Amino acid sequence: MSSKSLLLIPMLSLVALLSACAGPMPKADPSEAWIGFSSDAQGSLLAEDVDGKRLNDGRYFEVTPGSHKLDVALFIDGGPGDNNQEECQLGIKFDGFKAGEHYQLVESSLGEEHRAELVDSHGHQLGQTKDFDCQAS
Repeated sequence: MSSKSLLLIPMLSLVALLSACAGPMPKADPSEAWIGFSSDAQGSLLAEDVDGKRLNDGRYFEVTPGSHKLDVALFIDGGPGDNNQEECQLGIKFDGFKAGEHYQLVESSLGEEHRAELVDSHGHQLGQTKDFDCQAS
């Protein structure tokens, strides 16, 4: 295999990975609960795992009814001219996920403090987290 062919393999893998995230959102399964994200302009929330199991698509959670622990990552840009980025980890547990219901995990920040709250489709707060655990990356 030529050196050009060997370089092409990682490039194609990267394109395939990025195109999965850029594709349209799948339709919600009515037998499961759907959890989307809302974050401020500085950050981006990504789903990491549910009940300790890694997810393939970090844009949302889809869970069976009942109790689940959701782990998310928050990536915060350093600002204009600052190449530093913080990566923050957070877990939230909720016992009452309902089939067909849509939820939002809403991130907010005040200075160095970053928090998230879980709200239902009517905007009712169902849970709130403590501060994210952040590390410079």
